[in-house]
Order: sequence, then structure tokens, then C-alpha cells
Amino acid sequence: MIYLLLNFFITFDIFFILDKQKTLIKTNITYHFKLHGYGLINSYSQLFLSNSYWFAAFIILASFIDVYVGFYGMFSLVLTNFYAQILNYNHHSISKGYYGFNSLLVGLFIGYSYAPSWQLFIFSALASFLCFVLTIVIAGLQANKKLPYLSLPFLFTVWLIILATPHFKSLIDSESSIFIYNDLMKLGGSDMVNAYHFYDSIELPKIIDVYLKSLGAIIFQYNIVAGLLIVIGLLIFSRIAFMLSIVGFLSGYYFFILLQGNIGLINYTYIGFNFILAAIAIGGYFLLANSYSFLLVIIATPIISMIIAASATILGSFGLPVLSLPFNIMVIMVLYFLYNRVKADKLKITKVQLFSPEKNLYRFLNETERYNDEVYIKIGLPFYGEWNISQGQNGAITHKNEYQYAWDFVIKDDDHKTFRLPGTSLEDYYCYSLPILAPADGFVVNIIDGVDDNLIGDVNLQQNWGNTIIIKHTEQLYSKISHIKKDSFKVSLNDYVYKGQVLASNGSSGRSPEPHIHFQLQSTAVIAATTIKYPLSHYVTKVDNNYQYHNSGIPLENDIISNAVSNTLLKNAFHLIPGKKLHWDINMNQTQTNQNWEVFVDINNQTYLYCKQTKAIAWFVNDGTKFYFTTFEGNKNSLLYYFYLSAHKIIFTYYQDLTVTDSLPVYEVFKPISRLLNDFILPFTNTLKAQYKLTYASIDDYLYTKNMVLKSSVSLKSLLTTNKQFEAEIILNNGNIQYFETHFKNRTIKATCEVI
Repeated sequence: MIYLLLNFFITFDIFFILDKQKTLIKTNITYHFKLHGYGLINSYSQLFLSNSYWFAAFIILASFIDVYVGFYGMFSLVLTNFYAQILNYNHHSISKGYYGFNSLLVGLFIGYSYAPSWQLFIFSALASFLCFVLTIVIAGLQANKKLPYLSLPFLFTVWLIILATPHFKSLIDSESSIFIYNDLMKLGGSDMVNAYHFYDSIELPKIIDVYLKSLGAIIFQYNIVAGLLIVIGLLIFSRIAFMLSIVGFLSGYYFFILLQGNIGLINYTYIGFNFILAAIAIGGYFLLANSYSFLLVIIATPIISMIIAASATILGSFGLPVLSLPFNIMVIMVLYFLYNRVKADKLKITKVQLFSPEKNLYRFLNETERYNDEVYIKIGLPFYGEWNISQGQNGAITHKNEYQYAWDFVIKDDDHKTFRLPGTSLEDYYCYSLPILAPADGFVVNIIDGVDDNLIGDVNLQQNWGNTIIIKHTEQLYSKISHIKKDSFKVSLNDYVYKGQVLASNGSSGRSPEPHIHFQLQSTAVIAATTIKYPLSHYVTKVDNNYQYHNSGIPLENDIISNAVSNTLLKNAFHLIPGKKLHWDINMNQTQTNQNWEVFVDINNQTYLYCKQTKAIAWFVNDGTKFYFTTFEGNKNSLLYYFYLSAHKIIFTYYQDLTVTDSLPVYEVFKPISRLLNDFILPFTNTLKAQYKLTYASIDDYLYTKNMVLKSSVSLKSLLTTNKQFEAEIILNNGNIQYFETHFKNRTIKATCEVI
């Protein structure tokens, strides 16, 4: 029954149907059935900080080894999700199991602790409601501190139940664990009894026996069979979580032995599951898994041993069990401790939770590679066209010490000269009197004017900077341009200027033996302020007539450099604003279909493409200089997924043979079986890489472009091999995406686009 139920739910990739505002369309019985089905499945997986349906299946099977325990757990869970829906709580939270997993634990405890009766049935329903209320209250209180509520609602509910039990005569202690063979006979006959007896009677080393039973104890199933089912599910779900569970358990267990502690707390109550849950939580869920998080687990689990011993002493005097209290204390304490750091470098808190240690880490590694050079304020070059860097940062002439982070720009001809003959006057120099541009938006906060240009070879040391303008872009970020031509300013003090706006003309005033632009970034508006190291953005360098695009970086001395000039066709084709609709006629291996995409924006102001037919979603960013995808969710056999791969990053500039490279998240392109071995070593090193490459194949006209062809590919790299996995061609025409063709393994997809 559980297997069939699970398979039914897995056939649905996404149960949310989105309208134009990305709200839920409630489709009567079908919608509610899916809502509670997903809520049930995810509540089980939430016990191990997961959202894996397959892992949930193993947990469900393990919870029903003692059928009464499993029944009361599921009963409490289902009731709680109905409470949440009837009381108009967030449906997304219901479907993700956020409300239900604590009530599931309460139900499992009730099923394990008390003999079945109709009174217990009512009592369980009320206890579920109490747990739901406590979940809302505790979650709200913890959210103010950015801390999780974990299983605190379960703990408080169970303690209240235990304290109340002596006053209710109908609540009778259960003996079902003694007669578990009878339950198994009713559930699956003699075959199930024999199978259970075989596995539970296996003589294992003590440490393995206790580890497996500790896993089962999480769902109040104190037997090897439950532990085996959970450990198999855990291994399938996450190799990192599996390793952490072992490291955490061994660390805590052997600390008890080392100090000659009361090992009975671990060996007979199986309270060691606190080691396992805490290790998974702090080692790879709330924190990114790495060597430091593993070290933290090794340090933290002995402290959990101390908390277990202390809690047993305190709670024992009230007749209360320790349960998962040490796990809650340790995780909340560690997170609170880490949140208050000034700098997070070694132990990194997961910013976007993907409910998988592997996915969390793969995403972090990908984003570090993709966005490591991203800056909020993008500073461009202060000129048109191609210039040469005559003196770079830490240059040999004047860019030294506190003034080292600066550039001098000139224009050179093919003979590497900065002037035309005879080169004796200012007008002979190629860059003289050319316009100077604002490198970014900002306020003009300082101007010096009135300094005459020097004769060629002369310098003005008394007015070192010459005519200068300083622009404030944000707090502690100013740009300064010096050696400007006298009386050429087009702007005034306190003016607001826009990126690319003409400010003045280039000259040779101040300490300038020949015309050039001195450009630097600084943290104050003072003319003689020291320089700061800050990257330039969206520029192109030229080497041997080949162009290389730089999203951000520090250009070097002798580089030939220019701003990346935007191409109107590229900007218009990928100008995907909310409300824009794309209709695709698709030929996939001779099969004709069509799909409709629409652009939406979510509550976090993130734009995304949504395919109505496949329910696939692809989030993207358009910052005015480039278009790039960030995340994909849904059907990986959809056209949108192939487009996500093909147009992963598009720069809005065209240079012949320009190549753009990028990386994709490993978990989005490698199959799980291909990642298997890498997952085990991922916290320490990564051997897999998905490399994206885009080339600008052809164009009809550089100035008035109407047609352009882009070609892209995705290559999968492992330690020993590189395989081109995917190739695509995108044709742009008259401001729109016109045609898209992909080749993936033995599949060819051709699609024609029409903007509705």
C-alpha cells in the first residue's frame, strides 16, 4: 500500500499549478489530494532534514514494523495537516511537511508507549493539535532569532503527555513490543515474521548493532530491521549525510567509553540517535559540508554526550525521558554561536537550502565560481573605443605604495606609438581631446579646473593631478579621473551623472608629460586620497586580434582594452520582462508538439520562465550587460531545460570569435549514479565539473544587426575524462529568438519561437 501510494505521488514533478501571479490554483479534490499526499511524504523525510520521496518510503516502511506505532504516527501527521489547512495556514508549508513532522513524532511516541483504545484515539487527536499549536508558536519565536525549531514542539508535547498520564486511567502502557511477532503475522504473514526474525537475530558487532538501533529509535522502532531500512534510505539520499551519521555516532559513542560513562544510556535506550541527527544537521545541512564541518561534528558530539548525561539527571527526577533534547540544544547553540561571527570563512552557513548536503555544496561551489568576481557597483572604463594601459597597478613610474591601484590609459597605433608625426604638439597625440565618460552612475563631488595643459615632455609638479573630477558612486566608493583638458567640463559640482555620460575632454594637465587618462578608485572625495583595489566590470581585452570578455577583473599593464559595446539585437532578444509570452513549435525526433512559456517575477523579485505544459521553471537575471540563468526546477526532458543549458550565459556584445565560458551546477547535469563516488569525497575535493561554452558564430551587420547565430555546448569533466554532452544553436532575428536546435545524445530537438 505504501509503495503504491509513493509511486502515485512521484509521478507528479510539481503539484503547484501557477497563474500569472505564481499563486496556487486549487483544483478541488485533485489539488487537496496532492497537497496532503506531499505533506505526508515530506513530513517523514523532514525527520532527517530531507525532501527525498525515496528516503521517505524507507522511513515509512521502517515505522510500520510495529504496525500500531506506524499507524498512530501517520494518523497524527494527517490530522495535523488537516488542522493546518482548515485554519488557513500556508499550503506550501503543509506540502513540505513543516507542520507535520513534529506531530508525526508525537504519534509514533503515543503508538509505542500506550495500548490501543478508543480513548487513546481521541487523546492522540488532541495531542496532535497541541503539537501543531506549539509548532506555530515555537517556529515564530525562533524565526526572530533566525534559528530553527527542529523537534522542540515534539519534546514539549511528549513531556506534557507523560506528566499528564498518571491522571488518566485509560492511558495504559503498551506491551506491543513484546508481541511484535503477532503484529507482523497480521501485517504480512509468516514470511514477514521469518524475515524479521532472520534480520533481527543477526549477531553484529556491538557498535554496529547500537548504531542501527539508534537509527530505528528516531521513529520509536528499536530493532535492527528498522535501522537497516533507514540506513539504506540514508545512503541513497545522501552519501555525505551517511558519512556524517557514522562520524558523529562513533565520536559520541567512544567519548562515553573513554570517560567510562554510563554506556547503558547509549546501548539500551539508544539515545545515541542524538549524535546522528546533530552530525547531519551541523555537518552538512545548516552548514556546508567540508573538512571544518566534519571537525566540528567530531568536537560537538562529545559535548552532546555531556548534555545527554546532564539531561538524564535533571529530567529523570521528573520521570521524563531525554529523547531528542541534546540534538536540539547542540544544533541551536552552534547556529546561534556561528551567526554572531564577524566573518564566516571556514564554517559556512547554507544560504539557500536545497535539503541535500550534496546539492547545497555543489550549488555553493558553482556560485563561488560564477559570481566570485561580481560586485554591486559595476565600474566601467572612462572612454570610448580601444585604449592601451601604459601604466597598470603597482606600475614602475607613479603607481606605487598608497597610489598603486590606478591605471594610465593611452591610444597606440600599429607601431605602438601614441602619436602621429611629428609628435611635438598635443594635437598629434591620438587620445588628446577625446571624450571622457562617467564610469558609473553617481554624484559629482569634486572638480578642479583651470590648469593649463603641459607642453609635450613637461610636467606640472605643483598641480600634480591637474584638472580632475571625482564622482561618488556609493559610500566609500569614489572614482577619480585626472589630467583633464582645461575648460572642457560638461558637468558641474553636485550634478548627478549616468554611466557613459560625457564628462569632459582628455588633456595633459598636472604631472603629465603627454596626453593620457589617469583613473583610480578611492574611498573618499579628497583629491590626494589613497587608492583602493576594486575591479572593473564588463570590458573586453584584445590579444592578437582575438577578443576576451571579462565580467569583472583587474586589467594589466599593456592590455588593449575597451568597454564591451552592447549589441541591440542581443539586448532585445533576451529582454524577457514579466508578462512576455513565447510560443514554441517543437519537432523532437520527428514528433510535433508545442509549448508556451511565460515570464513571471516571484515574491523575492526574481524573474523566471515558466512552461505551462511541463511545469518546468528556470530563474534568470538580466543586468543590462548580460543574461544568465541561475536555477532550474522541474522536468529535465523539457525544452526549457535544454534552453537553460544552451543559453546559460549570454553577453550582450558581439566580437568575431568571442568565446564566453561558464559553469553549471553539477547536480543539474550529472546523473546521480555518475556523482556517486564524487559525493563521498565532495566535502574535501571535487572532481566533477560541467563547463558551458558559447561562441558568436555569425552576424549579418555589426551596426544594424538583424540576424545572429549563437552556438553553445556543455561538457562534463571528471578526473580522467571530458565528454561533450550537449550542443545547441540559437538563431536571433529582428529582435527576437527565432529558432533553437539542440543535439543531446541520440535526441535532436528543433524549435521555432513566436513572441505572443
